[in-house]
Amino acid sequence: MKKISIFFVSLFFIIGCSKDEVLVTINGNKFTLSDLKSDYQLAPSDDSVKIMGKVDDFINNKLILIEAKKQGYENDPVVMRAFETSRKDVIWRGYYEAKVIDKIKVSESAVRKIYNQITDQYHLAMIVQNNDSIANYISSQLKNGVPFDSLIKYSLDTLSKTGDIGSFSAISIPEELLKSLKRTKTGGVAGPVKFGDFIYFLKVIEHKKSTTPAYKDVSENIRNNLKYEEAKKKGEEFVDKIIKEAKVEYNQEGLDILLKPDSLITEKDLETWVVKKYDTSFVKVRTVIDAIRYQYKQSSIEPKVLIERELVPDLIYDAALKANAENLPQIKSNLQKTLDNLIHQKFYSDRVLEKVQIDSQMVANYFQQHKSDYPDKKLADVYTVITARLREMQVDSLRKILFDELRKKYQPQINEKVLVKLLTKEEK
Repeated sequence: MKKISIFFVSLFFIIGCSKDEVLVTINGNKFTLSDLKSDYQLAPSDDSVKIMGKVDDFINNKLILIEAKKQGYENDPVVMRAFETSRKDVIWRGYYEAKVIDKIKVSESAVRKIYNQITDQYHLAMIVQNNDSIANYISSQLKNGVPFDSLIKYSLDTLSKTGDIGSFSAISIPEELLKSLKRTKTGGVAGPVKFGDFIYFLKVIEHKKSTTPAYKDVSENIRNNLKYEEAKKKGEEFVDKIIKEAKVEYNQEGLDILLKPDSLITEKDLETWVVKKYDTSFVKVRTVIDAIRYQYKQSSIEPKVLIERELVPDLIYDAALKANAENLPQIKSNLQKTLDNLIHQKFYSDRVLEKVQIDSQMVANYFQQHKSDYPDKKLADVYTVITARLREMQVDSLRKILFDELRKKYQPQINEKVLVKLLTKEEK
């Protein structure tokens, strides 16, 4: 389950926070800075013009949502079908986040410990061998006072004639080697230490505390890395628990059939079960063979892993329903946001995208009027380009008409103090 749990951790590991000051009020609805930042990423490099552009887009999108709901788009059949398709995904993801990601806490002492390992620097020279007899000889020579440098010739490492391999932070050195280095003074030799297939002798040329990087510059990255590592561990434990409770069992015969040549597959093969859960629910070869073969052809990932990627979300969803997780505040919020996005998309499509009409005569007229823009080109050469250009122009025009209409109707009230702080980057 390790690869599967890591896959889910990667999906969820997003961390952020923001103040909750009201930025704009539309028809009695208050939208805050956190709402803005939830929809748009405000980068440190954004100037006031770019930030204002995002604020305008944010307001326009909220105007669409308010008008769409007023017109009953929440009950639109297309919206409702799309929401039912998305609902399961929102619930299982939200439940996983609540049970795994939200429970991860990293202490300041843990961050500081990693930082100290980063700034703990060892400048090393190395002799490496894979022959026990030669390693024993080197060890005896060192004990007899023979200089380390004179024994470099016995090293398998030919990249450096002096054995100098540079400086390393303690965090980058394998624990087996670091343990020996910690007991070694500057100028001394740590070893022999067996690591993997080789035997190492490490001379400590210098051991010091680096002043770079500064703690304030890397502490947040360290914290996020620690959270990610903890999330992998907790995610694996959570997924394993879910699978155990569901009594998941795989049928190797069914897994093998999934990759059999078509000419050899029988009706009996298609009725063979591949995976079961709860002792009662069986998935047969017939229902998954086409999807598994397609994905296997694209990725060469073994069928069992491909099935797990689909099965685990189903199991998490089942667990979420049993726990009434859809009533959790964050999941309810995410469900509403998903519905709002679908309402927005349908309304925008109806009022803008579906109204765009481009015919061949319009393309020909544009080409005749702008021939200088396409020197030495025939209409056929640029037909697609001009069509796209005309479509873009129509979309821009329809958008402007729509947003002007909605702004006039609802007259959004911007909180100027909050906006100024945002534009001047006083808001943190």
